Amino acid sequence: MRLEDLKKGFWGYQKEAVLQYIAAQEEACSLRLLEKDEQATQASLKAQARIQELEAEVQRLRQELGELRRMRDQIPQVMLDARASAQALQDQMNAQAQVARDNLRQALDADLAQLARYREQIQALRQSLQEALEGMDRQAQQLQQQAQALEEESPEEDLQLFA
Repeated sequence: MRLEDLKKGFWGYQKEAVLQYIAAQEEACSLRLLEKDEQATQASLKAQARIQELEAEVQRLRQELGELRRMRDQIPQVMLDARASAQALQDQMNAQAQVARDNLRQALDADLAQLARYREQIQALRQSLQEALEGMDRQAQQLQQQAQALEEESPEEDLQLFA
C-alpha cells in the first residue's frame, strides 16, 4: 500500500486505512529487516569461515616461520661443522702428504745409500783392477826382462855363426 492509496475522510485520513498502511509498512520493514538479518547472517558466516581459513593460514605460516627460524639457527652450526670437517680433511690430506714425503725421502735415502755402495764397489773394483793391472805390468816387465836376458844369453847368435 502506498501513501496515495489512503482513503480520506471528512476529518482527514480514515483510521482503518492508516492502520492498514502502517501494518503494510511494518510488514515491508520487517521483511526488509529479515532480509538484511539474513544477509548479515550470511555475511557473518562467510566472514567467520574466512576468519577460520585465515587463522589456519596464519597457523601454517607460524609453523613454517618456526621451521625457517630453526633452520636459520642451525646454519652457523652447520657452517662450523663444515669448517671443522674441511679442516679435518685438510689435516688428513696434510698427514697423508707428509707420510708420502717421508716415504719418498726414505726411498730416496735408500737409493742414495745403494748408489753410495755401488760407488764404493766400483771404487774397490777399480782399485782391484788397477792393482791387478799394475801387478800384471810388473810381471810383464819381469817376463820381458827375463826374455831379454834369455835372448841375450841365447846360443842362437852363436848358432848362426855355425850355420
